[in-house]
Amino acid sequence: MVVLETSDIATIPLPNGYEPLAERISASEHHMIVATGVARLRLCLRLAPPRRPDCLIILRDPCAALRLAAAARFERVTHRTSLNSSHDAAPSAYRRSRLVQLLGILDALADGASPRDLAFSLVFPRQSALVGATWKGSGERRHTLRLVADARRMVDSGYRNLLCHE
Repeated sequence: MVVLETSDIATIPLPNGYEPLAERISASEHHMIVATGVARLRLCLRLAPPRRPDCLIILRDPCAALRLAAAARFERVTHRTSLNSSHDAAPSAYRRSRLVQLLGILDALADGASPRDLAFSLVFPRQSALVGATWKGSGERRHTLRLVADARRMVDSGYRNLLCHE
C-alpha cells in the first residue's frame, strides 16, 4: 500500500486507463485499488493541510521494503512509465509456483491426504506410486516430507503476510 498525503485528493495524477477496482472513503482517508490490465496499485490518500506539498509515507513495519518498492512503482506510474517494467517487489516465477505448490499441499493435508497421496498426486504426478519398503526409503518420500514441513512452516510464520505485496 502506498500512503500519500495530499491537500487535494481529487488531483492524484494517475495515467489514463487506470480504473478504481475498489474504494472506501472516510473523513480523513480515501482508500482505493486502481488497476490497468494485471497491474494493480493500492493507495491510501490522506488529507494534508493546504499548501503543503504532496508526500509519500513509508510505514516502518515488516513490509517496509515492499512499501518502498510500491512507492517507487507509484512514482513511475504517475510519471507515465510502465508499471510492469519493475519486478522489484514481485515474486519470481519460481517463487510463485513454489508458493502455489505449498498452498496446494496445505489444502490436500486439510482434506486428509497422506504424504504418499501428496507425493504421487501433487509433487510427482507423472511417476507411478511406490509401495512398502521402496516408498519408506525413497527420495520422493523425503522430498515430500520436506515440502510438507515447508508448507507448515509457511503457515506458522504468517503466510498471509504474502498479501503485503502490493
